[in-house]
Amino acid sequence: GLWVTVKMLVGDVIQTRKDYPHLVDRTTVVARKLGFPEIIMPGDIRNDIYITLLYGDFDKYNKTTQRNVEVIMCVCDEEGKVMPNAVCLGAGDKPVSEYRSVLYYQVKQPRWMETLKV
Repeated sequence: GLWVTVKMLVGDVIQTRKDYPHLVDRTTVVARKLGFPEIIMPGDIRNDIYITLLYGDFDKYNKTTQRNVEVIMCVCDEEGKVMPNAVCLGAGDKPVSEYRSVLYYQVKQPRWMETLKV
């Protein structure tokens, strides 16, 4: 089994590290909130692009069973060359050159709902 405990800590990162050093240390990854705040502070640079892979609808054509489906995404420049390390899978992860979705075996209408940052 897998047990997960979630605790909401109020305050900014610096204050939270002071108040809860046993919970938040230097190795704790802090993810930025999706979207923009109501007030954008000077010096706050946000040029993130988020892509959400939702679903697909695939016909099996003349096959007797459904197809196996995996989506591979990468970022390409104007010439079609893959840009290295342009995709981030999550806060704290190193950037990668391509993203591979969950693989669905013999499903006609897979639903991923997977979000990644470019």
